[in-house]
Amino acid sequence: MNETEKVLLQLTGRALFGALADFNSSAVDWFALYQEATAHALSLLIWDALSDEEQALIPEDIVIRWEQDSFRHIMSNEQLLYEQEQVIQILEDASIPCVILKGSSSAAYYPSPSLRIMGDIDLLVRPEQQMEAVKVLQANGYGDVLDENHHCHMTISKDGITVEVHKEPNGLLLNDNSESLRKIREYFSDAIDRRQFIGGLPVPSDEHQAVILILHKLEHFMLSGLGLRQLCDWAVFVDNKLDAALWAKLEPLLEEFGLLTFTGVMTQICVDYLGLPEEKATWAMQYDGETAAKVMAQILKEGNFGKKADRYGERLFNDPNSSNRVTSFFKVLGNACREHWPPCEKHAILMPAAPFVLLGRYMVQRQRGERPKLNLIKKYNQAGTDQKLYKELKPFVAEWEE
Repeated sequence: MNETEKVLLQLTGRALFGALADFNSSAVDWFALYQEATAHALSLLIWDALSDEEQALIPEDIVIRWEQDSFRHIMSNEQLLYEQEQVIQILEDASIPCVILKGSSSAAYYPSPSLRIMGDIDLLVRPEQQMEAVKVLQANGYGDVLDENHHCHMTISKDGITVEVHKEPNGLLLNDNSESLRKIREYFSDAIDRRQFIGGLPVPSDEHQAVILILHKLEHFMLSGLGLRQLCDWAVFVDNKLDAALWAKLEPLLEEFGLLTFTGVMTQICVDYLGLPEEKATWAMQYDGETAAKVMAQILKEGNFGKKADRYGERLFNDPNSSNRVTSFFKVLGNACREHWPPCEKHAILMPAAPFVLLGRYMVQRQRGERPKLNLIKKYNQAGTDQKLYKELKPFVAEWEE
């Protein structure tokens, strides 16, 4: 961990929990700090956390850039919140109840919710109403579905604002244990019925919210890159909601779903690195600090959505349920073929041709500059270390299955 990362973590702890930030402000590389905060989608939160004295030490060109960036995020948040209210009202009027996933649902637990940068609008509806919800929004100005074959949501947009209509939360695609997957889906079957309202907005119950947040973090960590913003979402939820009574309900569920170890490690990281008071998470301090340190190193290396690292193609070798990288490659490739070329899902005889169809698409997209270069040998080698770490986190492995 370098000095800039240490300062970033201390300022994050100050912003979220009023934790002591003990660093030499005159020695800070302010441009590097701005870049690091931006890579983790925390630039707005960190700018607000800086004291007047600290801001006075920042070179003027960086101040201007940081202030402009902060203003842009504030305006974007306001625009997204306004449109989110409109979308929810449209769905409610059509008798399609929903809950907000991530975004403002997570921001509600921050000391200053407006400082949590939003990217889009994520809504969970009942699975049988997903298509109806999309059609209702399309009748109100939203465009065609951008990802018809996505496993959990349909994406539509209007005037630069993206809405993801979910039939289930993120993260379930990682689970190859059919019995565990059935149990988790059954658990979320009443998520809409048990919703609550915070500030007039429909959000999941605290119990459902906890599992949703953990699944979301697990998916980012294994597939696209987990940044500090997602970690902050969990830290403030634990601080505000995860008391002994809620933990008594959650612990057996997380154990049954095979998410207990991952939850414990994530929470320990929040205590060790983000300033979450230890008394708010005494149950998490039993987990291996070495594993937490390795996970934190990967989070800092990758940034939000993997902005700091090239993870394109890495998931081919990182399936958490495969015994090795080779079996992972063929399994993930097969799943990708079925997801991105539906004819081979309906007609098994087409499966041998599917990889060549996807390869052809990639080559066209690569020529257009829409996809980065894919080095399979490099990704294969990188995945070896990652798989060892994933196995330490035991995703979707119940305690009695070990």
